[in-house]
Amino acid sequence: MFVLGIDYLNEWSMAAPMGMQKDRPEWPPHPDRIFMAMAAAWFETGEDSAEGAALRWIESLSPPAIAASDAVSRTVVTSYVPVNDTRVKKTSTASTDLEKLKSNGLGMLPEHRLRQPRSFPVAIPHDPKVYLIWPEAEMGVHRAALERLVAKVTHVGHSASFVRVWVVDRCEVAPTWQPVEGLARHRLRVPVPGRLDQLARDYNGHEVLEYAALRTEADRLRGKAKRRLNQEIRQRFGDLVPVSRRPRTGRWLGYDQPKPPVAMPEPGTVFDPHLIVFAIRGRQISLPTTLKLTQALRNVLMDTCPLQPPPEWFSGHRSGGLPTTEPHMALFPLSFVGSQYADGRVMGLGLAMPQNLNATEAGHCLESFLRESDTGLPRQHRLFDGRWFECTIELETREQPPHNLNPGTWTKSSRIWASVTPVVLNRHYKGKDKWTQAAENIKDACQHIGLPRPQEVLLHPTSLVQGVPTAREYPQLVRKSDGGRMSHNHALIIFDQPVRGPVLVGAGRFRGYGLCRPMGEQGAQNG
Repeated sequence: MFVLGIDYLNEWSMAAPMGMQKDRPEWPPHPDRIFMAMAAAWFETGEDSAEGAALRWIESLSPPAIAASDAVSRTVVTSYVPVNDTRVKKTSTASTDLEKLKSNGLGMLPEHRLRQPRSFPVAIPHDPKVYLIWPEAEMGVHRAALERLVAKVTHVGHSASFVRVWVVDRCEVAPTWQPVEGLARHRLRVPVPGRLDQLARDYNGHEVLEYAALRTEADRLRGKAKRRLNQEIRQRFGDLVPVSRRPRTGRWLGYDQPKPPVAMPEPGTVFDPHLIVFAIRGRQISLPTTLKLTQALRNVLMDTCPLQPPPEWFSGHRSGGLPTTEPHMALFPLSFVGSQYADGRVMGLGLAMPQNLNATEAGHCLESFLRESDTGLPRQHRLFDGRWFECTIELETREQPPHNLNPGTWTKSSRIWASVTPVVLNRHYKGKDKWTQAAENIKDACQHIGLPRPQEVLLHPTSLVQGVPTAREYPQLVRKSDGGRMSHNHALIIFDQPVRGPVLVGAGRFRGYGLCRPMGEQGAQNG
């Protein structure tokens, strides 16, 4: 095992995820960020051959796992700082005029320079120590060179973000983020083979220093010697002045939390329990807006899908436009419910993918919707529907999100499940036994999504989950075939054994209706 430890000595990290986009800090630190800090130390301390070989060994390894705590972001404030490239104008006349003095030298002082806006995004982690973990790698002959090299690293990100880096002998910290293919909570930059040589070309330090030295010498010379040296400079560098360029980004790779081991698989639904969660920002939205909210989200998803027409699992329709008979992506609200002060407002939106969906295909269809292509940051989308709502959504990436935005709140195993949005029946029932018929219909619906047949189903206008509106407050789902309105009710579903969520049941399950929440054995809400 090969492990690098990084201790943020100020107990905060100042780094922007990408170039000039400084509206939020980078956290956890990208592995390529650490590699670049080590490369910078190597460039600036003589480019020792053994240390260079160690860097090339690191870039050849598989991407590391990361152990990093969650962090809070300091509010980003724009500051105006003096520019650094002010030049002194030469003059042969002395003057006591303040404006001329300023232009002839005092302009070099900070109080007289022009100001440029700068932002300094800061992440404050709960634990300032971070570890990069390569579980299968062994340092071997590179150990001594790596220990020398990391001791030279003084900062990661901004020059004020001081760190201590060391080679860890024994690492007892478990990774919190692991590299994954396809969909993931984070997308981070990682080094790849050839990264050091690419950074050397971008850094271009030797040519910059050589050109500056030759230009200084040429300015000192006169006559033929000056012309001869200028000719050499043109032959050496052409008409372009060598400059250090901003380093190009490395490879982007998904990182997600390690999946807990599953000893005995419990019965689950046709939906994957690893939900994609979006946080909502904007005016408060109530649960009865579910159908309009999920329709707005679906419209944006369909528009941004790079495959047109979108695949069947994505759109819910076959190539001819007919509804699919296979499981497909479901959209549903995540609301503030299940506690004493719950008010039923929608805090976020969830996507549930069908089980056994190819991760690479899912990532190809959804990645451009989830993240900005150039920064890897979560992408914001505006959802709007007249007087009903106006909000923005963004991928939820916090390690410890609010309870109702935590996928486990909605997917943990339980025998008892209660509806948060009403369960839609596929027909109207009449007669003395209409409630029995309706309950049997919901039992059939549970089997239809892969669950065992429930032991009991109880229907009621009011949900057992605190903070949930009554069933009559939700608009009825309209049947596409004839425009008829479909009846719905809240339900309490009891199984013989614990089952795993998400439980989305009934005719409106792909549009946010029939969402159930796990309950305790005594009817208390789990969590």
